[in-house]
Amino acid sequence: MTGGGANAMGGRLYGQQALQEGFVPRLVGLHHKDGYLVPFAYPKGAPVVRILGGRGSGKTALLGAVHDAYNGRVPLAQVDLEAPGFGEPGVADGDGDVPNASRVTHLLYLLAYKLGLDVRHFGRPMTFPRLSLGLLVVTAWRPLNTSETETDVRPPDLRRAEADLRTLITAEDPDVRRRRESLGRWFDLVTDNLPLVLSAVPGLDTIAGIVLDAARAQLVKGEPDKGALAWWGARLHGSQGYQGDSLQRLFQFVRGFRRLDDRRRTAEEHLVAALLDDIDANYGTLRRLNKKPRPLLLLDNAHTDVGRAFLDLLDTGHGDAQGKSPTRPVTLATLLGRGDGYPSLTEVGGDAVPQARPLVLRVPDIEPTHIAEMLSPVDYPDHLPRVVARYSGGRAASARILADAAARRVEEVGTIRGGELLDEAAPTLLAKLLPDPVMRERLVLLSAAADAGTRRGLWTFAHPEDHSEELVAVRVREADDYRSRSCLDGDRALDLLLRHRLAATVTHERWRDTQLRLRSLCDPRSDTYLHHTLALGRVEEVVSVLHHRFTVAPPTEWLTSLNLICAAPHPREGYEPPAGNPALSCTACGSDAPGPHHDAVASLVPLLWRLSDPLTLAPREDELTTVRIALETLYGNKAAHAAYREASAAWPARLRAGAQAPDLPVQEGAAS
Repeated sequence: MTGGGANAMGGRLYGQQALQEGFVPRLVGLHHKDGYLVPFAYPKGAPVVRILGGRGSGKTALLGAVHDAYNGRVPLAQVDLEAPGFGEPGVADGDGDVPNASRVTHLLYLLAYKLGLDVRHFGRPMTFPRLSLGLLVVTAWRPLNTSETETDVRPPDLRRAEADLRTLITAEDPDVRRRRESLGRWFDLVTDNLPLVLSAVPGLDTIAGIVLDAARAQLVKGEPDKGALAWWGARLHGSQGYQGDSLQRLFQFVRGFRRLDDRRRTAEEHLVAALLDDIDANYGTLRRLNKKPRPLLLLDNAHTDVGRAFLDLLDTGHGDAQGKSPTRPVTLATLLGRGDGYPSLTEVGGDAVPQARPLVLRVPDIEPTHIAEMLSPVDYPDHLPRVVARYSGGRAASARILADAAARRVEEVGTIRGGELLDEAAPTLLAKLLPDPVMRERLVLLSAAADAGTRRGLWTFAHPEDHSEELVAVRVREADDYRSRSCLDGDRALDLLLRHRLAATVTHERWRDTQLRLRSLCDPRSDTYLHHTLALGRVEEVVSVLHHRFTVAPPTEWLTSLNLICAAPHPREGYEPPAGNPALSCTACGSDAPGPHHDAVASLVPLLWRLSDPLTLAPREDELTTVRIALETLYGNKAAHAAYREASAAWPARLRAGAQAPDLPVQEGAAS
């Protein structure tokens, strides 16, 4: 079960307390620690709350903290929609959609079971008679027109009981006493054989048996025009040709579920409505007058297919109230996503009550003060928080992994170098962000390519056994699609981790050959060609080409190229660059000795490249002075070179603040 709570984050939530300590209590109606009631933020029912964040952003830890705060205090169900058996111990993953079960019905069984557990001081446990009836017929009833290809492995006595019941249910004027007796026999045989009936979901039978207990009284003692049976009769009245009394309509309902098309979704919509109306029915007049806290649904990883389908059904069910104010569960669902454009969790802690339905919030990036707090147990070097920030990408869990690894190292040997920290932490970080090991290794390899145009060529170089262009394209596309599904497109921190892992795991010779291969795939006039040339360590070659470009290119274009080129990755320590062409000379200098412009470029390129290494220490003041003077030299008091003057003022300040190529600012508005 997901639920390590705040402990998964070292006992702290970062940037999420406003939701956990302020907003959730106002949704539930109960303080997160103390026993006093809190006025409801939404007296007429809270919206379903979707929480968007990337892997490692702290979504699961947030749900864990809410779970820990309210477990045993209100009816509560927490599930992981991405885990086998939804994270429930002993329940295996189901076979997906089969005639008598779906991922939604598996989930409903689990939610009803968890919400129905006894909660001290809450009063009588919640029951789910409407839902249990719907799940019973979906799970156990086989309509007469069931496909002959559908294997019936049930024991003969259960099949005989079903045949007897079918005769009584389809009768126009059934004997009520005989029908009740037949229902009782059939129900008892179904529950005795639940492992067979629910063979599509191994391990669910015990939970299902507990949930279905509520159905027996409704079937055997209930009247068709009362209680849960009457609810189903009214729900199915006039739709899809259902006829007869409430019990007869209920048993006809399974036909729609067994159609693996839109009718199944409609049937699942009825089941979710039954869940919601059962919850509302558990809050009678006395509980409402006493403002009893509302139940909690905590749905982790709801970006999965079943998660999105269930959230849509919940939204539909919430909208079915039609002006009434039923008691709805408080639902917090985490989804993998960036959350751009949505309000942050930090914005819901005060008196504001967002009106959006569904309500979508994003997990905020971790802040420098949080990183400093994580590192506080040890006497860490000044540059370490900056390294943690660069490689964490704003993700709290990533920062926690880095900070814990750094603290262990400092405690063991008294200090730590950035490279040592990444060598230790990168495998764990990448495994968390990219759980699929095959795709992870592909993305490590492909990280060497600076643009999409060289990725296939790199794959062919690394995997010569893949001769087919189509196969190569598929391999690369699969990796890109996996990264996209993980919502890590354009993620700079992930790129840095992948490149570090590549440099750490290949030999110096393999690094050289990889960069040479990539360079051979580029136009020699392009920035990517020089990018890979610099990654090879051929600094003089890059300086010569950039000096020539300085004489012909507009300043903003030249500075942009310098930014991109100097962001080239770094090989690990001990690498020796291959020899360049000894006949190559700077065409801008010709036979003359290098002048001030060449010297300025020659000081900028290696320095900016070294400072672009995410493991670099904070730049020294003399290095920042070198950058400023070199750019002022390129400006040379020429009005047309104003972009160099702007850069000479901006770049040292940005470098001091922690910016690196390719993110140094280029003033688009400067004259060029």
